[in-house]
Amino acid sequence: MQSIDEEPISPILDDRKNSLAKQIASRPAAHELVEQNVLKDPTVAPSLQAAQQDLRRNQLEDTLDKKLKLRSTRQELVDHHVLLDTTAAPSLQAKQAQLQMNMIEDSLDKKLVDRPPRDKLVEQHILNKDE
Repeated sequence: MQSIDEEPISPILDDRKNSLAKQIASRPAAHELVEQNVLKDPTVAPSLQAAQQDLRRNQLEDTLDKKLKLRSTRQELVDHHVLLDTTAAPSLQAKQAQLQMNMIEDSLDKKLVDRPPRDKLVEQHILNKDE
């Protein structure tokens, strides 16, 4: 009697079976898929799942509306120095702030150059000789 050869014709088919087994073994559990909103909650009847989803959406919208109403206005943020009081485009605001700093530095440098010497301040009795 002849024995039957049980080896697969192609080793690729065997690899595919092993690959499928590995994928099935590593798939996430049902509760993880529910948490990731891939599956609907199996504890809720299918006829109620749509209503539950609408309820969650409405609750989220209500929460968002409340938080948006509590949000500070732009003027309040400017008053608290959170935002800059500028009409420049956001992409130009950093350059505008840098320009203002440079202008302040230039003004201070000019004032320091024009500052009277110590002797003159003593003559005008602004400083004491001992200071």
